[in-house]
Amino acid sequence: MKEEIIARARFLLTELHLPPVEAGVRLKDYFPDLELEERVRYVQEATEYQGQNT
Repeated sequence: MKEEIIARARFLLTELHLPPVEAGVRLKDYFPDLELEERVRYVQEATEYQGQNT
């Protein structure tokens, strides 16, 4: 499930060009059980992954 959440966060960041804060908010639409801290962590991981692949 972790990979799915990170993939969705990457999609929000790269395809929809959302800023990290907005991506964290939108993750709740897809994964309503995630707490704020978890969403922030996954967006951060997606951002780090994105930075490694550019």
